[in-house]
Amino acid sequence: MDVPSELKEWPGHIGNWGRWPNDRGTLNLITQDVTARGVASSKTGQVISCARETLEEDPIYGWPGVKNEMTFVGMPYPSGNLQTALDAVTIHPHGMFNTHIDAFAHVGYKGYTFNGRRFDDVVDQENGAKLQDSRDLLGIVTRGVFVDVARARGVKGLEPGDFVRPEEIEAAVALTQPGDALIIRTGVSQIPGIPPKEGEERHGKIGGLHYECVNLLGRSGVSVLASDSPSDVFPSPIAEICESPVHRLSLVFWGIPLVHNMDLEALGEACAAQNRNDFLFVVSALNIPKTTGCLCTPVAVL
Repeated sequence: MDVPSELKEWPGHIGNWGRWPNDRGTLNLITQDVTARGVASSKTGQVISCARETLEEDPIYGWPGVKNEMTFVGMPYPSGNLQTALDAVTIHPHGMFNTHIDAFAHVGYKGYTFNGRRFDDVVDQENGAKLQDSRDLLGIVTRGVFVDVARARGVKGLEPGDFVRPEEIEAAVALTQPGDALIIRTGVSQIPGIPPKEGEERHGKIGGLHYECVNLLGRSGVSVLASDSPSDVFPSPIAEICESPVHRLSLVFWGIPLVHNMDLEALGEACAAQNRNDFLFVVSALNIPKTTGCLCTPVAVL
């Protein structure tokens, strides 16, 4: 497939467009053998949840998150012996705090989404995501390869606006096999972002990954990119071309699902204590049609 003329300046390639007969992107690399390899990487059976506790509102940016409301508490049955409590949950999955996974319908670049589909054909205000929704992200079970960038630097976490460089993950990427997930700890969950001032880009400043990391992952066959950050560093190093290049390269061109805002503190401590960096990694979207992403609870099984 040729590179459309409007994309030749950046990124200059089309990644994995047309590689598979579906829109599941690099999740196609997670075969039964790959999943079995992931299961075999669990040595102790220790289960570590990597999801942050949800909040109604992002404490830094003020963006809406997850709201729980009780709809009924009482005894609905004639015997009066059985109590019932019911609630309703309103979710805004995308943001800079709550742990979530992005579907490919979440973003476009110059009118395109993954596989060269037109963004307007994939999602609209009235119908939601007609294609490439969260259902493409069900049942991800593979080997996770962990790289603790903050620990390697000897810092609590990346400062706002700082980013992970390709050379900092090269050794971990070299250990991956096609279909593995790469999990990157930046420590950003411990270092709050800085909200934007009036007139600044809406994301303000927060640590993340340099966009050049993504092409390294795409060429290696990594199936999922997961992090405790929003993946992108803000402000973008190439804001004049793309405000969030990690999202665009991963989701639009390489077809690599992104898991954001994980809690990797316990996992980092366990991996350091056990001197290991691989484990069984499990994450799945909710089976909700027409959604561009959803909350999730990634799990590492050491």
